[in-house]
Amino acid sequence: MTARPDLTGYVAHFRSRVVQDALNEATSDYWIGRAKTFEEAAPRPGDFTGAATPADLDAQRQRLLETARACRNRAAVAQMQDGIDPDIEAVWNEAS
Repeated sequence: MTARPDLTGYVAHFRSRVVQDALNEATSDYWIGRAKTFEEAAPRPGDFTGAATPADLDAQRQRLLETARACRNRAAVAQMQDGIDPDIEAVWNEAS
């Protein structure tokens, strides 16, 4: 006989993770971290480039740096917000 998964526990954990992810994405630290990840992914001199042309590398670098800039702009918006929305906080407390 196969053990049945604890569906109630799974759903509770899943709900908690969704709320936690939403709260994390509301912080400036999250978006600054994302920006750093995109900046670090940009091609640099000395990287193995395979068959990519200099134009390909420049285009990729520009796309990644533009995405990083967008993440930093989102971080600035998060810094302007004053605390956690009361409705979000209520959901978080319920899910915890």
